[in-house]
Amino acid sequence: MVIVYGLRKKLKRVKALGTQVCPNCGHNVEMELAKEGGYAHLCYIPVFPYLGEKFKFCPYCGISTKLTGAEYKAIKKGE
Repeated sequence: MVIVYGLRKKLKRVKALGTQVCPNCGHNVEMELAKEGGYAHLCYIPVFPYLGEKFKFCPYCGISTKLTGAEYKAIKKGE
């Protein structure tokens, strides 16, 4: 009997935050708000979530800044 298992992550881009200067690369880029989630799979069926990070990132250089739940909600609402 073979048991197929694994982990899978997904990146979901939630919102564009407008043009900002990236603290890492120094370019004027469209910073993005994103969240990453993952599931453990058993026989290709998602069983339980194992990851849930929220962050904003620079699409040019790829640097990301992790956010707390409160910071993420405030940025998402546009405050």
